[in-house]
Parts: sequence; structure tokens; C-alpha cells
Amino acid sequence: MKPPQQLPAAHGQRLAHVVDQSWLILKSRFIQKRHEIPLEAPFQHYFAHILSAYGDLCCTERDDLFLVDLECKLPGAAGGREYIDIGCSFPKHAASCAIELKFKTAKQGAQDHGRIDAYQDIEALERARRGGFSFGRFYMITDSSVYVNPSRRGVGTVFATHDGNLTVAGATFHCPQSVGRSHVQLTLANSYSFQWEQIGNWYFLEIHIP
Repeated sequence: MKPPQQLPAAHGQRLAHVVDQSWLILKSRFIQKRHEIPLEAPFQHYFAHILSAYGDLCCTERDDLFLVDLECKLPGAAGGREYIDIGCSFPKHAASCAIELKFKTAKQGAQDHGRIDAYQDIEALERARRGGFSFGRFYMITDSSVYVNPSRRGVGTVFATHDGNLTVAGATFHCPQSVGRSHVQLTLANSYSFQWEQIGNWYFLEIHIP
């Protein structure tokens, strides 16, 4: 007899399933050109749409409710980042996920700023987690190998995003030489592994904030 297979009964696990499967769908549609994504705003829009549609499909009980909010208020925000890109939840079951997105192309350049912005997104997700979200996800899409390859000097050695990079829990990140971002100094409570996935000419990054 086959083992029984259903969606996770616990709504926290079900939410993680919704987010992970939605990311798989988004990547597949992007690579196969169902969704054209030239900028970060369409990335946010399409991903929110997929989350909403798939989350609704994963509502199995009559009173299940799945919500997706864009530009979701960051709990306890004071003087810093005020919003996160997407918040989704099974609110009746206290299961919620905070999501930050980055879409950077080689044509856009400014990879040093992009690296620092990615770290700021991860730090914002840690604050969202402390503010009451169950977990967080950071997703990035780029066609620039600069983000993926190790740097020998400069911002990329401090705010490192290269494949295989592992941050140290409790480490502080600051690069005074970064023009336009010299004021950015942040500490990440957890350790994070940067493991890129290449599909065609594009690179995809997924980081979990526990």
C-alpha cells in the first residue's frame, strides 16, 4: 500500500510549501518566457500573483484563508526600512512569511550597490522575523556573473554574494569606501549560505531566514 500523501496539515509547513512551489513556478515561467521581467516591479507583481493563486489552491478547509500583501509594513520599523516587498500568510493559523526580492541585470551595473542592498534586504527580513513573521525568504535573479564570482577587492569582499559564500552569525558588515553606501553598517544574527543556481544565462539565489 502506498504511503498517504497530502498537503502538510500544519499551516506553517503548508505556507513554506506554498512559497517554495511558487518560487519554482516563477523561475520556470521566467526562463520559458511566460513572464517577461525587465525590472524588479514586475518580479514582485508576478510572484505575488503566483503566491496568491497557489496559496488559494492550498486552502483545504472551509474556513482557510490565504492572504498576500504587497509593500507590507515592517513590524517595529523606526527610522530604517519601513516595508518589505511581500507578506503572505494563513492569518487564522498565525503562519506568515516575509519576502524580499532583488532583480539586477548586467546592463544596470552598480553591482556594489546591489550587493549591499541584498544584505540590507536580508537584515530587514531578520527584523521582520523578530517582529512576528514565522519565517522569511530572500530571492534574487540576475544575469550578471559579478554577483556570482568571488571579488578580490572592494565591496565584494565585505558584502560578499559569490557562490559558496557563508556569512558568520553575528558578523557586522560595513565598507566605508563604498561611494553612496558608505553609511550602511549592519549586523546579521544568523549565518547564511549563498548558493546560486544557473539556468541558461540567468542566476537565481534563494536564502531562507529561519
